[in-house]
Amino acid sequence: MEKQNTGVFLKVVELGSFKKAADALGYTQAGISYIINAMEEELGVKLFMREYGGVQLTTEGKALLPLMKQINNGCRLLKEKVNDLKNLKDGTIRILSMSSTMIYWLPSIIRRFHDDYPDIHLDLTLCESRDEAEEILYSHEADCGFLTLPVKKALHIEPLLEEPMMAVFSPEHPASRLRKFPIADIGRYPFISTPYDQHTELYDFFKEQNASPNTSFTTDNDYAVLAMVSQNLGYCIFPRLMLENVPFPLKCLEFDEPVNRTICLGTRSLDECSNATLEFIQYTKVWVSEHYR
Repeated sequence: MEKQNTGVFLKVVELGSFKKAADALGYTQAGISYIINAMEEELGVKLFMREYGGVQLTTEGKALLPLMKQINNGCRLLKEKVNDLKNLKDGTIRILSMSSTMIYWLPSIIRRFHDDYPDIHLDLTLCESRDEAEEILYSHEADCGFLTLPVKKALHIEPLLEEPMMAVFSPEHPASRLRKFPIADIGRYPFISTPYDQHTELYDFFKEQNASPNTSFTTDNDYAVLAMVSQNLGYCIFPRLMLENVPFPLKCLEFDEPVNRTICLGTRSLDECSNATLEFIQYTKVWVSEHYR
């Protein structure tokens, strides 16, 4: 298996093109083609279908994809562990985040961490699907990540902050005069939504409250939702963290019954974390405790 370059294989899968993979990895296109051809020759199967404008996995390539990810993750963990044993202060931490923590927490946490460890590279990935995020962490495709409880997978969890979910209105909306928003009125007014399915926090919220929103608009951009709410086109529901420093005139109400979410930092196992990842986890816990006492 000495000719197997799983990192190149996975980058081609991700980008769907030898040329794009070459640009991303600093290879020539011919070099990428040579590596893939060598892998196919040694394995005795075709991994990619070459098409005009790109490539796609063959049936055999799709079958081998999960194993390629495992091998690649294993090689990365081995390298990180060797670095730890040598007391090196470099390496990469792959961090998974939802949009609220990506926007409002990570820039400040990373600034502090980078000041002390400038040679450690941080690779950030945005993921809003709860199930997908847990699977990525469990399979070692990320080193640590921000999640909300409850968590289904057997992950190590560090609870960070419990915060309320908020109903958000324009100041002109009739509900904005209320002290708290009744859960029973969730379906009463036009609702502006981000896309949600059974793997998202919003879906869980409506399921737990046995409520059905009266959706009038849907967009995949949180700030677009808030902008439309500010124009009194409907209302939305967001966690309080997502409403910090919003540049729109809004009225944010808690519900008449407590509705909270708990943000946590998860990893597959503290025993399997690199020293750099353990240090980042500690920096995150300290930063959150300082800002949300």
